[in-house]
Amino acid sequence: MSIFAVLTIALGLSADAFAVSLCRGAGGRFRTFGSAARMGLLFGASEAGMTLLGYLLASRFAEQVQDLDHWIALILLGGVGGHMLWEAFFGEDEADCEDEEPRKRSILGNIATVIGTSIDSAAVGVAFSVIAVDIVTAVCVIGLMSFSISTLGLMIAPRVGGYLGRWAEVAGGLVLIGIGSYIFYSHTMGAGAGA
Repeated sequence: MSIFAVLTIALGLSADAFAVSLCRGAGGRFRTFGSAARMGLLFGASEAGMTLLGYLLASRFAEQVQDLDHWIALILLGGVGGHMLWEAFFGEDEADCEDEEPRKRSILGNIATVIGTSIDSAAVGVAFSVIAVDIVTAVCVIGLMSFSISTLGLMIAPRVGGYLGRWAEVAGGLVLIGIGSYIFYSHTMGAGAGA
């Protein structure tokens, strides 16, 4: 997988973290770079860790499902992208997040939020286990992208509110569906051309 494809997947995954960051930062709690970066570090570490976990767990079975790798990539990346689109249009309205109780914004609340948004990364890690990808590079790129995008989201949230969050999820979902479709298409067309 090319570095461009890895960057595109990382950007797609970080869209979810960006949307949540806009929501979490709307009240102005993360006005300084330091406070936003600490929360961004949680997002980045969680996204990277879950990607690696999904990869490691699925790697044990990658050889057995090699003939289905393009289907797995299509289903997992398409499923994650579809879920992001569903959440963007039918999930909780971003305006509601400003009314969260303070205890939900505590350290444990932040950790639960970060882990919840990074579950999709585990599915991407599973997809990575069946396609040719440098997992160390992919995990680092995903972690760094999520850190950067979520830190930015936390800092600009008081000015842009929840409006951008929904559209970030739409863009991220479409990107992941597109990458899954591309992997499927290139594998089936490549196999068809070789036959």
